[in-house]
Amino acid sequence: MNEIQALRAEIDARARSAQQERTASSPATPSVAEGADTQAGLESFVKTVDETLAEFSEDIGKYPQLAALAALGVGLAVGVVIGRQLR
Repeated sequence: MNEIQALRAEIDARARSAQQERTASSPATPSVAEGADTQAGLESFVKTVDETLAEFSEDIGKYPQLAALAALGVGLAVGVVIGRQLR
């Protein structure tokens, strides 16, 4: 259970830091380059998820419940990101 909580805390921390970086670096008014920035943000998100899952690949292989929980978490996170992009 501690491994799951550690994984969740790491994903939350990375998501918060990425959001803070985007907020700090984004201009106050929307621009034409916003679409490109959105694409870069999605690619960054996918890369972060891939790196995180690679770090825990051994544990995910050992514990099938952890694999299911990781898949659920990734699916939920992707759904949230896509939902925000469609607004």
